[in-house]
Amino acid sequence: MVWNHRVMRFTEPESGDVFYKFVEVFHENDGTLIGYHDPFMWSETPEGIQELADRLLMATAKPVLDESEFSDFEEV
Repeated sequence: MVWNHRVMRFTEPESGDVFYKFVEVFHENDGTLIGYHDPFMWSETPEGIQELADRLLMATAKPVLDESEFSDFEEV
């Protein structure tokens, strides 16, 4: 199993409003999706915060995922 940060699109069920957020996505080595959860947004060092910022920036260069791609999964 591996993980990375991604941007995911969500839709509010009641209003239909769409919003985006960073998530940590877990998948098999072959890319099969396993699940996701909210990312840890802290570090014990300034260097760790820089690493987090770099990973979040890389996530914006990948295709946006949709929550419907995880309909068979619960949030991890």
